[in-house]
Amino acid sequence: MDGIAPKAIITDQDRAMKNAIAIVFPESRHRLCLWHILKKVPEKLSSYASYKSGMKNALMKCVYDTQTVDEFEKCWDHFITSYKLHENAWLSSLYTEREYWVPAFLKDCFWAGMSTTQRSESMNAFFDGYVHAKTNLKEFVDQFDSALKKKVESENNADFHSFSVTIPCISRSPIEKRFQELYTNAKFREVQMQLTGIIDLDPELLKRDGAVKTYLIEDEVRVEEFSKSVTFSVDFSEENTDAKCSCGLFQMRGILCRHILAVFKCNGIKSLPEKYILDRWRKDIKRRYTLIDTSYDAGDQRPDASRYASLLKICYQMITHAAGSKKHTEDVTHKLHAMIELYTENQEPPSISLTGSNVGCTQNDTGTVGSSKQVLSPLVVRGKGRPPSLRRASRMEKDMRRVKGKTKKAELKRKQREGGDIPGQDTCRNLFGPSEVDISNVGYVHTY
Repeated sequence: MDGIAPKAIITDQDRAMKNAIAIVFPESRHRLCLWHILKKVPEKLSSYASYKSGMKNALMKCVYDTQTVDEFEKCWDHFITSYKLHENAWLSSLYTEREYWVPAFLKDCFWAGMSTTQRSESMNAFFDGYVHAKTNLKEFVDQFDSALKKKVESENNADFHSFSVTIPCISRSPIEKRFQELYTNAKFREVQMQLTGIIDLDPELLKRDGAVKTYLIEDEVRVEEFSKSVTFSVDFSEENTDAKCSCGLFQMRGILCRHILAVFKCNGIKSLPEKYILDRWRKDIKRRYTLIDTSYDAGDQRPDASRYASLLKICYQMITHAAGSKKHTEDVTHKLHAMIELYTENQEPPSISLTGSNVGCTQNDTGTVGSSKQVLSPLVVRGKGRPPSLRRASRMEKDMRRVKGKTKKAELKRKQREGGDIPGQDTCRNLFGPSEVDISNVGYVHTY
């Protein structure tokens, strides 16, 4: 990350990690995974008689329905007092660390819409269909390149789609038109979802303090199949067109909420300030990893990667000669910045790669991308990796296995008596023509 500390970190409730992050990244905002915390609620509180009759809902209201720190403090105090939970050690520890996990305390930081560690855990999906528990090291290296190739091609396809396919605007708003021009199609759809919600909103001016206006906006929020009315507040400055909503959508997810957009409409704002356009959602931003030269590049199949590699070599030569002199370094820096501005202003739409997404990979009958080499069945070749499970089998499981074993032996004897085919009889087929391992069901945890 070029020596720059991350602005935000999400972990589970590991005490050692929390202490280490405070030392190494003192300026980073640390958050505890909300999913890991709330999944413990039944275990910690289900023993109370009032758990199902209202305690659980009251706790979730404290977590999700409070918009400010003061609201949370009042709601939590009422929750603890109502259900007499002052002696509960788990809830006391959660309250002590409330600034690390309660959403009301975390709205001042950008989280890209994340409140859990699912991005880390879902990296398993990057290798889904390419490796499995019994993949050896040599095969893993080959398959890593195949997985990276697929990711790069997906990125190129998405870029090409964003430049070549235009999602029509749903209004005549110049703000929507601006988002349409700059954002990727996926993010523009999210913006449009907020724009459609403006129709039902009627901002009410609460007070005015100099150039700052405070609006109250009543909105209907849907939770699964239920809906409830929630009042949000928006502070709007006429001087610098700065707006902040109590829902915290822009601060946390980087998308302007419908409440701020409704206030902009009330005040006749036609031009969108640049601070509300994030570079991370723009379609003209080139992701550097798509230009990395890898073993799957062949000839002129990816000309952009070839050009990237050749320019990199020239830059290394230039840097080697220029770094020895302070005067030359300043001259190079000035010229490079001028070149960056020039090429940024004259960006061309990306050209889509023509290589197939499965080059260098085999594909089984189910359409699952497999390995570049045939993978032997685990019935024939036992992997040297971790065992399938380290859990001790219960007595019932052992008895069930014994019964299944006896059933299989009885079935084999019956077939021998009847003169039928015996399982495992075709030894040559098992040794020299094993079926490919079906890795389509390799799973991963993906929570949001």
